[in-house]
Amino acid sequence: MKKVLLIILSAAVLPLWSAKLTNVHITYDYLSNDRTESKAEAEIHAIEKAKQRALENAFGVDVSSIALSMAREKTEDGSFFSDDDFFSLGSTVARGEWIETVKEEILSIYHDGVLWHVRVFVEGKAREKSGVPIDLSYAFINNAHDKSNRTSYYDGDDFYLRFTSPVKGALCVYLVDNEQTAYCLLPYMCNTEGYQTVRANKDYLFFSAAEDRTAEEYVLTTDKEVEYNVLYIIFSPNKFTKARDRKSSWNWRRQATPRNLSYKDFVSWLAKTQTADKNMQVRTEVISIYPAK
Repeated sequence: MKKVLLIILSAAVLPLWSAKLTNVHITYDYLSNDRTESKAEAEIHAIEKAKQRALENAFGVDVSSIALSMAREKTEDGSFFSDDDFFSLGSTVARGEWIETVKEEILSIYHDGVLWHVRVFVEGKAREKSGVPIDLSYAFINNAHDKSNRTSYYDGDDFYLRFTSPVKGALCVYLVDNEQTAYCLLPYMCNTEGYQTVRANKDYLFFSAAEDRTAEEYVLTTDKEVEYNVLYIIFSPNKFTKARDRKSSWNWRRQATPRNLSYKDFVSWLAKTQTADKNMQVRTEVISIYPAK
């Protein structure tokens, strides 16, 4: 699949619930903290950080651990603090959650010879979180024996998902590529319910025929120097139906692809579904795919 953006989704049809949506926006200056970070990675991270800061500004944060992390801020004259470095509480989670993106824009980007400087603008709709998040466990891997999450892959790598939930529920997986197409990876095409049933405390290995004879297996591909992809994990303890997608098609290598729909329609479905279900859990990951070694 070209330019892989992995998305795991779920939606709810049981108790409908809605919370007041708040319009949030921010202009945010991002400075990379990794000399090896590429321009594309810096842009992705800048957007992610901007959304997080907008949520924090609107709803505040929950401190999930007493950890300290070093942060660096740039002064107006372009110099940096040394003791001017300050400490901020780490492992914080915004009390709000991002529901729908209205606008994302890279305002400026330049490299100072060491690090990337990115100014972005984001605008969206968000809501205050309700209840206690479900402690989901997941890992994206390319080897069925792997346990830890992997964010870098090579062309031709197999792709699997390990997933465990402490409660029963429903799960969907979608893949969105750079051509604005969303592919349904889970539930599998033979499924007629519209969602993947997940039992409580059961360790799943999805996309493996060895685990499930009805499973569809996937291989990550690229024809670029590097491909950057976003993975979303969305789970609900409530039943749901997946987005309305079409039949499978063919990719640039003439390989069959899963059912799909436009990214615009997918995002619209997800936003409405998440707004209706206060128990829906959403996780995100960024992965990269490189040419085969």
